[in-house]
Amino acid sequence: MLIISAIIAAVMKRLVYLVLKQSPDVFGVLDEIRKDGYNATVVSTESLHHALDDAPEDKHFFNLRHIEEMAKQESMLCLFVVDEDKVEHLKQVIRANTNHFTLVKGFMFSRPIEDFEGSI
Repeated sequence: MLIISAIIAAVMKRLVYLVLKQSPDVFGVLDEIRKDGYNATVVSTESLHHALDDAPEDKHFFNLRHIEEMAKQESMLCLFVVDEDKVEHLKQVIRANTNHFTLVKGFMFSRPIEDFEGSI
């Protein structure tokens, strides 16, 4: 039983969520994370506040300036699936490349994955 527990613990995966606010430096940060050997699914997102403030139905006139403003307010959600023993290293890479979220604003957290199948 102890051997089975050790094998299960060795292959446990975690999902690391990283949200970065759009900025001129965001792609450089993501590139540095990739260079360190990590991959993620990246989804363009928007905060609830901005989504409601920029809803087209609230505008009497909608022009290119509104589209440009919305693009500036977007953020990125990065989903990393990593082995549990790599989580702290990934977090260190993120902290270093965001300068502890001062160069690029954002946040991160992780959750254990209870059931995982596939190849990554």
